Order: sequence, then C-alpha cells, then structure tokens
Amino acid sequence: MAEGRENVVSLQPLASGPQLRVVEPGRGPLSEWSNEALMLEHGNGSESAYTELIRRHQKSVLNYMFRMVHNRHVAEELTQEVFLALVKNAGRYQPTAKFTTYLYAIASNIVSKEWAKQKRRPKFFSLTGWFGNDEEEEFSLLDQVADESACVTAAFQRGEVSEAVNAALRHLPEHQREAFVLRRFQDLSYEEIADILDVPVGTAKSRVVRAERALRPYLQKYREYL
Repeated sequence: MAEGRENVVSLQPLASGPQLRVVEPGRGPLSEWSNEALMLEHGNGSESAYTELIRRHQKSVLNYMFRMVHNRHVAEELTQEVFLALVKNAGRYQPTAKFTTYLYAIASNIVSKEWAKQKRRPKFFSLTGWFGNDEEEEFSLLDQVADESACVTAAFQRGEVSEAVNAALRHLPEHQREAFVLRRFQDLSYEEIADILDVPVGTAKSRVVRAERALRPYLQKYREYL
C-alpha cells in the first residue's frame, strides 16, 4: 500500500528528450519495475518505490558527484540533495525522457551550483601538502562494478587505474570532465548527455573526445587497462 511522502524525506541512504512509450503500472516485485514506473509510483506516495530508486542509483550518483568535486563529504551532501529533489518533484514527474536523463539533469544542476559556490569562496593558504588531505578520498571503480571472478592482482590494478583516472580528471575543464564522466563512467548515450547538459549532440561528443585527448598524457602508464 502506498505511504505518505512525509515519511520519505527521513530516508537518508528535467531534461527534454524523445517521447517514451506510456509506462504501464509495475507488476511483480519492485526490483523488476522500470525506473519510470517506480518514479510514478513514488509520485503517488510510495515510500517503497523511492527506496528502490535509491538502492539502484545512489552509488552511481555518488561516484558521479565525487568525480565532479573530488571531495567525499561534499559528494555525499550533493548526492543527498539529488534524492531529496526526487521527493520534492515526485508529484510533477512525467516520463517524457529516460529516468536516468531526468536523474542526471538534476545532479548536473546541483553540481553546477556547487562549482559556482566554490569559485566564490576566498582562497586560503593550504597545509594539506604538509599534513596530508583527509577530505579527499578516491572511490575505486570496484565500488561501482563488482567482479567476483577477478583475481586479487587484477582488482588492485583496476583500483590503481581508477585512482589515476580520478586524479587526472582534475586537469580537465569542468564541462569536459562532466561529459566524459557521464559517457565513460555513467554509460549514458550522447543523446542523453546532450539533453542533460542542454547542448547539441555534436557538442557532447566533442567534449568527450577532447577530454580523452587531454587525459592521455596523465594515463600513459595505464593505457593497457583503459
């Protein structure tokens, strides 16, 4: 039975596009429902549908946020904002695009505001070079993609590659970094990326290509794994 959305907010765990087919009401366990059907059910007050959306997408959004801001605590806060936005907009949601397009359009808007906020902050002398940096922690790709058959050595190598990629991403302009992460890490199509970033598809492709070229000098050591 659907529950009131006032209970949903206590859980702590858009863009235009081609018209989708009409989403039929979900049948069977929620784990088998489409994202769009879950979001519509959440709009009707279902806490369980919202929880399932969090289960499916929270880790992916968190990894995206971390690669955008390179700060774990900030990434966690921004991820929370994304899912609170789903609560706020649930009653107005219409499945006119893929749910992932809708979700990352929200995430992109939130991270853009964070970038603007960071640029307005005064710069202070940092001692992190002397004492280390406890604020910034690398998320391994192993957190995002489990591979039970991989050996320990291969797992280590992939984790090392992930850390190297995350570090290299700092050298990219923000617009290239975001397009690259949405394509190569979030596995979104160029059409989805174009909708999320509100740019032509050709521009989305160009940003990804330029990002890849700019990253090559920083990742030569790991080219066999990429």
